[in-house]
Amino acid sequence: MSRTKYLSQYVALILAGEAIFLLPFVLPRVFRTTLLEVYGIDNIDLGYCFSLYGSVAILAYFFGGPLADIFPARKLITAALGLTALGGIYLALNPSLLSLQITYAFWGFSTIFLFWAALMKSTRILAKPENEAKAFVWVEGGRGLSSALWGSLAVFLFSLFFTEGEVASRGEAYSIVMLCAAIILILVAIFVYFILPKKEPGTTFEGSFKGLRQILAKRGIWLQAGIVLVAYCGYKVTDDLSLYAREVWGLSESDSVELSSKALYLRPLAAIFAGFLADRIKAIWVLLLSFGSGTLGAFLLSQDLSLSYSSLSLIYFGIALMGIYALRGIYIALMRENQVERAFSGTAVGIISIIGYLPDVFWSPLMGYILESQPGAAGHQQLFLVLSGFMFTGLLLAWLWERNRLKTL
Repeated sequence: MSRTKYLSQYVALILAGEAIFLLPFVLPRVFRTTLLEVYGIDNIDLGYCFSLYGSVAILAYFFGGPLADIFPARKLITAALGLTALGGIYLALNPSLLSLQITYAFWGFSTIFLFWAALMKSTRILAKPENEAKAFVWVEGGRGLSSALWGSLAVFLFSLFFTEGEVASRGEAYSIVMLCAAIILILVAIFVYFILPKKEPGTTFEGSFKGLRQILAKRGIWLQAGIVLVAYCGYKVTDDLSLYAREVWGLSESDSVELSSKALYLRPLAAIFAGFLADRIKAIWVLLLSFGSGTLGAFLLSQDLSLSYSSLSLIYFGIALMGIYALRGIYIALMRENQVERAFSGTAVGIISIIGYLPDVFWSPLMGYILESQPGAAGHQQLFLVLSGFMFTGLLLAWLWERNRLKTL
């Protein structure tokens, strides 16, 4: 394979890997306050929408894993991007709570069943065995950069059509941003279809279920799934940044949206830094450092009594976000150390994801309940205290994973 073709396939995976989540997650993360006001809902209502997504996604992870081991990723990823874009167009033209619920349930299918395991397997296959960890890190870093760039583009588009204080322009601006995001997905789908390989190493239906039995017997897989779960809880809390800036720091809607967008640029930096460290020290030390940073930053935010927009409060957020984003670059890459065959990568990703992404079911409703039951700063501080507990649990799971790995050598 030529270097140009090799790099173009990486670019296709990076663009697809973040574009698919632009509508369901990136836009709500940047425009959380706007979304709540446009649809006339509260944090609990939005939490239940995410829970619908997660409930559908749990089943999709299980069946989507073997599917990715049987069919080419090119077709699966293209179909997933196209269907997700259609969901975004429907929601932009029909802004209501019911439409939001229907669309999130649909997105749980389109972004996971056809997509997630196919993306992870393609990333692993594209890299040489000794470079798997590095491949996941660079794809995650690229996804983080593309998310930040698209977030900035979305903020720019929103600012063109939104006038502070005018309710009608807020809804119009948000709908335009969603339609533009849907167009991006369709363009990425076309690019992926022509760039990714037509064939990949795979297996049959019978072989897939044989691989499933082998994977389920590995204790390291279950510990890896637990690591993904607590790390993903941290990632879900990043949805709170724009709302925190508005309700606690008292920033305007435009300023809070811009701050949330800028924070996305920490993601590629943290993921690439984690990969740089993983090349030089053991993966376990990167895990412990990342979970430790997440634990410390979240705890400091929960105890911050100043509640002001200051350099110190931004440092607390930076410590927490760097740990959370660093984990994104390495937790799936642990498959190689768990001795999973490449042909069964999709199945392994499906099993890990069933447990690892359970927060899609329970975390958003929990977050909504905490924020609504304790309005203002108290709710946000309670949320970060809960997060620090999850991050500390991640420290323990990482230690257990390393002990298990050493026993299987």
